[in-house]
Amino acid sequence: MRQPSTYSLLGGLFSKEDLSSLFPGRLNKKESDERKKLAMALLDIMATIPRGHVRTAKIGQLREQFPAPVREREDDGNAVLRFDLKFPLPTPIDKPRELWFDHAIVQETCTTHAEDTLKFLEAKATNLPEQSPAFQKTVGTKVRRYSALMEVVQRLAEERKLNFQPNFLFPVLSSLGYMNEDMTKLCKFIVECFKSTESKKPLRLDGLAAGVIKGRFKVQLRNAICFALVRGNALAIDNQGANGITHPT
Repeated sequence: MRQPSTYSLLGGLFSKEDLSSLFPGRLNKKESDERKKLAMALLDIMATIPRGHVRTAKIGQLREQFPAPVREREDDGNAVLRFDLKFPLPTPIDKPRELWFDHAIVQETCTTHAEDTLKFLEAKATNLPEQSPAFQKTVGTKVRRYSALMEVVQRLAEERKLNFQPNFLFPVLSSLGYMNEDMTKLCKFIVECFKSTESKKPLRLDGLAAGVIKGRFKVQLRNAICFALVRGNALAIDNQGANGITHPT
């Protein structure tokens, strides 16, 4: 599912107006932490005060402290932080897992990262490209952006207020094909889902073994990732000179 609803991630316990106030994008850490405290306070009221006029009044008073809803443009509606993709799993049946992730492609050869990347790789023979400052900076930005939202979701999961088990990943892929740990986990997850699906199908009439089918799928997955990188690099090269675009070397 592309750009899954943050409303559903929070179990529908926050109104869409609340989401635009508490979880808009482009917040610094201080702003994000302040909004997280407000979200937790709202959950405290819901958990301790039974439904009724007292609870409604308390929530109304708290909402008066909420920042104004963030809107990018009048015709765009409310701007709400959301993940890129969601992979729902069929198991376990009573509370299936859901994989929520936000990905990025790092241009480690661009002028912004090239010098730091070279210094990092030359410093130690054991230093790997996927551990370079470019990767660390990208993942750190993602974690800071989503940390408050994920903490609220984690509380809802621990209090059993969600009918699914959320898991979060921040896969990062470099322009040269290197992957961070989350990207490796995501690829393994996709292959295992394919393997599980194939195991439930009847015997094939073409005589191909399960191992052969799995191997072919892994090759196709790798080719799809490579094609996505080619497209991303082509877009970056095409946009050289455009305002806000970092030039690849």
